[in-house]
Amino acid sequence: MQAGEKPDAIVGCGPEPMLHALAKLARAWGVPCYVSLETPMACGLGVCFSCVTRVTTTDGGWDYKRVCVDGPVFDAAKLALP
Repeated sequence: MQAGEKPDAIVGCGPEPMLHALAKLARAWGVPCYVSLETPMACGLGVCFSCVTRVTTTDGGWDYKRVCVDGPVFDAAKLALP
């Protein structure tokens, strides 16, 4: 990739603040971005809801998704960023 070019897509894993910055960068560039969330999971089965993350819904609101069963990879465009 040459300087000034945009990537076709972005993937990332790591600390949540870094992933939020990556998602914002992807939105600004208009490229797809997929992130693997590293959330503590108490049960790993989706029962305890300790690993939830906020995602946007189609009606413009937000909801929670469980990282252990709905992820851990999410489309960054669907994450509800602070």
